[in-house]
Amino acid sequence: MHPSDAARILFGGPADLRRVTPAEVKSAFRRRVRMLHPDSARSAVHQSGEAVSSLVSARDILIEHLQAAHEKTVRAAQPRQAPTCTVYPRPTIVKPVRPAVERIPKKEHERYYTGVFPTYKLKFGQFLYFAGEVSWQDLVRAMRWQRDQRPAYGEIAKAWGWMNDRDIQAVRAATELPGMFGERAVALGLLTEKQASFLARHQHHSQPRLGQYFVKERILLSHDVTRLLTALQRHNTSISRGTGPVPPFNPAGYVRHL
Repeated sequence: MHPSDAARILFGGPADLRRVTPAEVKSAFRRRVRMLHPDSARSAVHQSGEAVSSLVSARDILIEHLQAAHEKTVRAAQPRQAPTCTVYPRPTIVKPVRPAVERIPKKEHERYYTGVFPTYKLKFGQFLYFAGEVSWQDLVRAMRWQRDQRPAYGEIAKAWGWMNDRDIQAVRAATELPGMFGERAVALGLLTEKQASFLARHQHHSQPRLGQYFVKERILLSHDVTRLLTALQRHNTSISRGTGPVPPFNPAGYVRHL
């Protein structure tokens, strides 16, 4: 039975279900049942067990319909809650603590440069010395260490098949010829000038950097080497452009402000 049909049975005609209350439904039900009671004056025409059963069904349907409509209205009026999600705390990242590396203080008995800063292009070792970062003795020791660490010129030529042991001995024995190993090898006709130049470049790029020595000996820290390499590059670039420093000049201030 549709709720509108149930309303006609209880109220005797159509009713606005949006305005009907459960109390009105129960009151109408009691009123209609009294009309069908055997003691009622009108019961002679309407007395029927089926009519009472129809009234009970109509009452139950309307009550159920009104309760469902009320619950729907209450749910619609409640604010929607955002879906809950579990919030996990962010993990704590513990960075390893690196042991502090202390630099060796400047040696009082060694010579540090304090004069005018050069206005020409420099190599890294020269730049460190003129900037007062290393002593002259430290620079000499670093260059000697670098020389001892780089591969021998003749051994590279031998590994590439350009010279043999007899050729290497001949170049070493030719002390009357001026120049380095490669220049003497060219003079003896054992290497071409192009081969000698290529070997010299390979030997240079194969040797360790001077900065490694100063870090190893704790004369400089690794970040100092990086900073000073940047300063050297800017210095040489400014010299190439003709905007380099003009003496007299403060080398310590130059390095600090670069």
